[in-house]
Amino acid sequence: MVNFIYDHSPIFLQNIFVTLKGIQIYKQRYNKNYMQEISILKNTDEFELQRYRLKEFLNYVRYNSEYFALKLPQINEENELNKMKDIPYLTKEDIRNHIDDIITRKKDLILMETGGSTGKRLKIYTHYSDISRRIAYLDYFKEKHGVKKGMRRASIGGRVLIPANQKSKVFWRHNYVLNQLLFSIFHAGTDNIKYYVQELNRFKPQSIDGVPSVIHRMAQYINDNQIELTFQPIAIFPTAETLTIEMKADIERAFRCKTYDQYASSEGAPFIIQNNEGGYDICPATGYFELEKIEGNIYELIVTAFYTTTTPLIRYKIGDAVELIEPLPDDYKQTDIKIKRIIGRNNDFLMSNEKGIVYNINLASVSRQLGANIKESQFIQNKLDEIIINLVVDHEKDKELIEKNLTEVMNMRFGNSTKYKVNYVDEIERTQGGKTRLTINNLDKFN
Repeated sequence: MVNFIYDHSPIFLQNIFVTLKGIQIYKQRYNKNYMQEISILKNTDEFELQRYRLKEFLNYVRYNSEYFALKLPQINEENELNKMKDIPYLTKEDIRNHIDDIITRKKDLILMETGGSTGKRLKIYTHYSDISRRIAYLDYFKEKHGVKKGMRRASIGGRVLIPANQKSKVFWRHNYVLNQLLFSIFHAGTDNIKYYVQELNRFKPQSIDGVPSVIHRMAQYINDNQIELTFQPIAIFPTAETLTIEMKADIERAFRCKTYDQYASSEGAPFIIQNNEGGYDICPATGYFELEKIEGNIYELIVTAFYTTTTPLIRYKIGDAVELIEPLPDDYKQTDIKIKRIIGRNNDFLMSNEKGIVYNINLASVSRQLGANIKESQFIQNKLDEIIINLVVDHEKDKELIEKNLTEVMNMRFGNSTKYKVNYVDEIERTQGGKTRLTINNLDKFN
């Protein structure tokens, strides 16, 4: 009934509904847990805090989760790190099959569903206290870059804000209590992106955050059409998708400010944030990080997340990978972890008969090397010897450049035995959560 009323209300009334929801969220997030976490973060060394929180978290979970009571060893200050290897991994299937035994509380549960990018959803429960602490860390991170709570903020996320029957080109709503402009990612196609940029110019946000593919599309429109912005954000904070070097450069050129990438997950994984040098730092106050080598400097992430006291993530195989600046020693410490870039899902790769694994970071630069003005790209593999390439381009001359250079550019990555099929599309298909995927590996599905 509430959704029906919202969908059939005028936009000004929908803004009021969004703001009323914002008031509810504000009260849930910005409470004593938030204030306490901010104070702790500002006055404590993060690595010292990590050691303390690891012991406290493991002991809390052992006494409050039926599932982990059978799996966690006794922990004390002397052995918590040594004992970590004795704890079995937690997988997504473990959570699906044992969620009722894993959770630590039965009351005041908040249901979160994740997994839209794969089509297989994962049910996770959280609690207001964990949400408040996570928001506190995000605000702490942003404040270090000059962005404070309450500043004008434009956000691009997966919320369904726009009714299906809407005819107007107003693809955003306002949360007045948080001074926030909320953009829909589901309408950010080529034909509509100019309206997004016009609204940005009117609203003049001091920060922008959200899905990088949409922020990048705005940046491309600004750069290609030499749009003069009437504002300059303090910083931009992409999240939820992989941010490539090319995307970052386009965004910073368009908005004339620094972009700080961040990694977490809907399940509640600990944070990894981009530093001023362009690399990435783990956030030890939010969790404990383990890395297992895949090949070269590519490592799988295994995380223990301190902000997951309801559905505890302990030695969780989240399915993401990172590229390190240099390989880790066997006896590495948390301070040794220096990340070059976030790869994302550890199956975000394609396969070559001749060259083995081709990671998405190696495909992100294809569009630039083709020499054409490519708006978006996607690489799909259903067969070992064939790659389907979906491209969004503006002009016929771009297609000529692509066809001229494609084989050479792709053979550098896959060798000479792979065939390529190019589809020119109006836009890249999005997942249920509104995200785009650069690579889709269907080899297991079709073989």
